[in-house]
Amino acid sequence: MKPESPFSKLPSLGELLKHPTVQGVVERVNQTTIAQRAAGFWDELQAGWKEQGGMPSVGELAERLAHRLLGRSRHSTPQVNATGVLCSRRWQAPLAEAAVHELLRFASDYQQPSAALMEQVAASLVKLSGAEAAWVASSFEAAVSMTGQCEDATLVSSPLIGLLDPTEFGRGHVDTMASRLDEGADLVVVDGSGLLGGPRCGIVVGSKRFVEQIQQSELASALAAEAMVLAALEATLEIYRTPDKVIHQIPVLQLLSTPLENLQQRCERIAPLLAECEQIETAEVVARESIWLDAGSSQMSAASWAIALRPTHGSIERLTHLYEQATPQVVGREEDGEFVLDFRAIFPRWDQQLITALDQTS
Repeated sequence: MKPESPFSKLPSLGELLKHPTVQGVVERVNQTTIAQRAAGFWDELQAGWKEQGGMPSVGELAERLAHRLLGRSRHSTPQVNATGVLCSRRWQAPLAEAAVHELLRFASDYQQPSAALMEQVAASLVKLSGAEAAWVASSFEAAVSMTGQCEDATLVSSPLIGLLDPTEFGRGHVDTMASRLDEGADLVVVDGSGLLGGPRCGIVVGSKRFVEQIQQSELASALAAEAMVLAALEATLEIYRTPDKVIHQIPVLQLLSTPLENLQQRCERIAPLLAECEQIETAEVVARESIWLDAGSSQMSAASWAIALRPTHGSIERLTHLYEQATPQVVGREEDGEFVLDFRAIFPRWDQQLITALDQTS
């Protein structure tokens, strides 16, 4: 009797199209486009996973299908972040799915400036940070410039401060808005895309007296965040109101909280397949301490697992160039003559891209 294929237990394409992760895409892409982009998805996916020697979860399948249905941007090159650095000013951190949906909903209709939406977001920030008042600017730089008029205020400004301290899931301590206010700051300015995981904007929380001084400035209306940004930020803040959802729905925190065992298993599955590529001489799985937060003057590190690649021909710069020319680009680190892929910053949906990126250049 022929053994049952393990893939027979996985959902059908029709069932995947009803998965919550995919449903949001299906609702905004026409049916003809869905049919074209979904064609061959199942066969290609099965072939890829058989080569990798592993089984996908339903969540991973849904995520891959959602990205396929969205298609590739004609205006930017997608990147796989294999540097291990989750938070820095170099990257725009991935938005939560709820924030993406809000952005799309707002972008699909006519909108007018909404004072009520700013008030709603401010109320959420006040509740979550413990501040007396809050205001949101179009950018971190705009928010910092607006605080300049509060000359006697004690100010803390850092783009990479959020609402949750990573020590809650075993990582090093990082200041939060609440902790800096508790330490005596009158105003705290952060970037919505830092550890918060929302859209890029400038968030100001703190003393009601100083926040009102900013709001009454002649420049306040011109520098305030737009309604679309506020909507995405409010969707992100909604996640923080349910603490047990945060590390599952805020992408950066999802990566940061991934167990070491998971990273090691993925490295050990991918490394032998990379070693088979003609451009690679060796692919070694290595445990490492990698920097996940780079705030310029301060850095935070965490244990991680990585794959160190040595090229078969040419220099390490040649291998770096090959990855940069692939679609999507793979951005790693060059260390001691090796090209290092740090899995702390790599979403599982990107694993196969590490291999196919080199296949494209063969």
